[in-house]
Amino acid sequence: MAKYGVGILGAGWVAGEYVRVFRDHPLTEIVGAYNRTPGKAASLLAEHGVEAREYASDDELFEDERVHIVVSCTPPNPRPEHIRKAAQTGRHVVIEKPIALTMAEVEEARRAVAEAGVRTVTSFVLRWNPMLETMRRLIDEGVIGDLVYGEADYWNPSEKWFPCYPWLITRSEGGSAFLTGGCHAVDALRWLGGEIAEVSAFGGPPRRNPDYEYEPNVAVSLRFENGAVGKLSALLDADTPYIFNVRLFGTEGTLQNNRVYSSRRYPGSLGYWEFPTITPDTADVAHHPFAGEIDHLLQCIEEGRESHASIHDTARSMAVVFAIEESLVRDGAPVKVEDVLAAAASASASA
Repeated sequence: MAKYGVGILGAGWVAGEYVRVFRDHPLTEIVGAYNRTPGKAASLLAEHGVEAREYASDDELFEDERVHIVVSCTPPNPRPEHIRKAAQTGRHVVIEKPIALTMAEVEEARRAVAEAGVRTVTSFVLRWNPMLETMRRLIDEGVIGDLVYGEADYWNPSEKWFPCYPWLITRSEGGSAFLTGGCHAVDALRWLGGEIAEVSAFGGPPRRNPDYEYEPNVAVSLRFENGAVGKLSALLDADTPYIFNVRLFGTEGTLQNNRVYSSRRYPGSLGYWEFPTITPDTADVAHHPFAGEIDHLLQCIEEGRESHASIHDTARSMAVVFAIEESLVRDGAPVKVEDVLAAAASASASA
């Protein structure tokens, strides 16, 4: 028997990727799954050749003592409660994004994890994309020096064939452009560029797709803690294929996706040179590096250390997202990320 039993909450588009990864990992075995639509979890497991239990409720999953790792890949509304239950019962947790639809819920879930001492990983899965991994290595080696300007873009018009489309476009479950997908850009910019201190955001109404219940196109100007400036954007309603950009300009060099320039490090270059790699160039979840994410989590569990994408780290990415949300409500007024974190901590403490 494998060392860690896995219970999966959700049986949608992304759940199949987790089934595939945990099925094939030598340390794990899928022991069951739950979906709010009866029969859907069983069908997903059978599709991937997995013999496991279909739970009748999420409570049944948490009552199963064989479960050591809980995967929350439902729509975001029930996720904070899943995280708290998993932590309180001593389970490690894989947390799909967004962590929650309010910052107070993020903080409550983070506190439960801290008190329990379990391991977590948040599925800002592009941290394991080879292009971003290479960018991270080049930054660590000092190629760009000190950051001067940084930006990231998530441009992904929602298609009606997306299995998650019916809830993705709603305010009650999808939330906003940055909660549904733009949070990937926020997390990538934080991970590569450093902490973001302040944001100012403006949104535009739907122009092509009237189904959106929120502003699907958002542009954000920002300031980093080191004084650098930058921008973020989420574009869900335009005539464009999926595009994900990360650009970092520094005192010693520049990274623009998989292109590099540094007059100090590469003095003979006349311009940017390109490193061949796998880029984040599609919204198809089958392209995303879930295997790298889960292998990282298993290593952290085995070694008793925190994931670099634990809820303790990625709560700060969510704080940037909710600072953007507050700025949108205030018609572009600047919002400090630390104020969002402090308000959430206060609300959580008094709950």
